[in-house]
Amino acid sequence: MRASTDDRIRVLHVDDETGLLDLTRDCLEQSSDRLEVVHETTAATGLERLAASAVDCVLSDYDMPGMDGLAFLDRVREEYDDLPFILYTGKGSEEIASEAISAGVTDYLQKQSGIDHYDVLANKIETAVARHRAERELRATREQYQRLVEQDLVGIYLIQGGEFRFVNEKLASIHGYDRETIVGMSPLDLVAESDRDRVRRNLERRLAGESDDIHYRIAGKHRDGSTLDLEMHGGRISYEGQPAVMGVAVDRSGRDDEK
Repeated sequence: MRASTDDRIRVLHVDDETGLLDLTRDCLEQSSDRLEVVHETTAATGLERLAASAVDCVLSDYDMPGMDGLAFLDRVREEYDDLPFILYTGKGSEEIASEAISAGVTDYLQKQSGIDHYDVLANKIETAVARHRAERELRATREQYQRLVEQDLVGIYLIQGGEFRFVNEKLASIHGYDRETIVGMSPLDLVAESDRDRVRRNLERRLAGESDDIHYRIAGKHRDGSTLDLEMHGGRISYEGQPAVMGVAVDRSGRDDEK
């Protein structure tokens, strides 16, 4: 199973009522030109379709022969734990809804007639897929960031309340300290006197929201008193509900790092 990469959304609809499959496909594709609906009549063939082709969301009936919608959901979650799955059933009950939620269903909707109903269903599908894609992108960004931090390719820092809240080993090594010593220090303590006013103004502007991005060169200060040529990148973020500045520092001094 591979997720679609463009703006279109491919929906797999599984229901043993063949007439309803065609009606749902036509109505959903009329409700939104982003939706492309394919269908299967059993959960077993639905699993085969998932394994063979790109699908962004599963829309499944509950009452089906061989494997019902909840059993189908369990099988889907075993292989594709975060794939949007909407239970779309004519047999609505609080018990079924509760079981579906416990099993990890993305959303739940009872079948109804009328164009407005299909507009609601199309909106649920688009919302579920948009959330899934955003979460997937966020995970990818976090993983890339984690690799960056762990590999110590560049110095990473987080400044809040006038002090370092986090630095990685590379940032500490660039300045000749260990991480525990730098956390809690003012960032200005690691800047040469000639650049402290400029760095102070830049931090104040970013924390105030006047400018989001950082990209400039500064003269940093090593623990031994020597000067470092640092290239700074980063910007304003919200950390624990408060403004902060997070970024990276690249040492252009051409020296070996020492602690």
